[in-house]
Amino acid sequence: MTLKSIGFFLFLLGCLRAAVMEEIYGMVGGDVDLSCISPGKKHFDLNKISVYWQTKNEPLKTINAYIPGDDTSQYIDSKYQNRTSLKLEKMERGDFSLHLSNITIKDELELECIVVNKSSTDPLFRSTVNLHVAANYSIPVVEAPKKTNDTEVTFTCTSHNGFPKPKIYWVNKTDNSLLNQSLQNDTFTINEKGLYSVSSVLKIAWTPNIRVECCIENVNLQQNLTVQSSFLLSPDGSTDHRIITTTPNQSIPSGKTSIITFFIIFGIVLVILLMAVISFRKLRKNKHHYGDYRGPQGNRQMAETTDYI
Repeated sequence: MTLKSIGFFLFLLGCLRAAVMEEIYGMVGGDVDLSCISPGKKHFDLNKISVYWQTKNEPLKTINAYIPGDDTSQYIDSKYQNRTSLKLEKMERGDFSLHLSNITIKDELELECIVVNKSSTDPLFRSTVNLHVAANYSIPVVEAPKKTNDTEVTFTCTSHNGFPKPKIYWVNKTDNSLLNQSLQNDTFTINEKGLYSVSSVLKIAWTPNIRVECCIENVNLQQNLTVQSSFLLSPDGSTDHRIITTTPNQSIPSGKTSIITFFIIFGIVLVILLMAVISFRKLRKNKHHYGDYRGPQGNRQMAETTDYI
């Protein structure tokens, strides 16, 4: 591969890193670091650059900023005052990541980091972070089933103070089949902090032995909270109600890139492979351009058939 091709290859890798949008997850009330790292240069003179963190979409809000010799607190949106910070020693090494504390529901936004050359105001690079906010739901509680008549039984499942809006499923544990959602009635409420509570009422046909499971899914945490409830009819005609609760791992997902990133990576890798094939063919063509050695006799015959002018 030629030096020119290698240079273009490195340029593509730089573009790849700059184009990736990172998906970051943070918990309500917790802290998070929003990544913004220079894809190339690793040493910066902080007197010659400015750094801006802002919302990507309208209306634009300044989250934090660094401008040499300027008090940037006056530019920061009031909702982010005293909640964000940049580390000067890290910025000198090309790490412009933002620390955000006391996360709220309203922080779930696309944020943009822009590093600017102070003398020309041209962006040196920029990166985008999509911040997802989550809050753990309480362990679901299933009330004792109520037999409203000889043909129907009602189960109620409740869970509180989570985010985002959950998905609720009911499972028939006798055969592990997902019950039709038309059998359930879900009610959601939102408190002053923006957290959800849910109450799901399931009405199903009565049978002597019923076992159902209520599942509360938190998409952002990739987490399912489940509670089993059984309604058993004893030989003497009495009923027995039992509850089994499953508590999952409470950890949040690690940072990940979006599906858009996959296509960006795939496209750049495809271009790199194409360049490698073209360069290889050029090398082979140049290699065979000089012809084969035929020995003294062959060279003499070629010389005899050559006309000189």
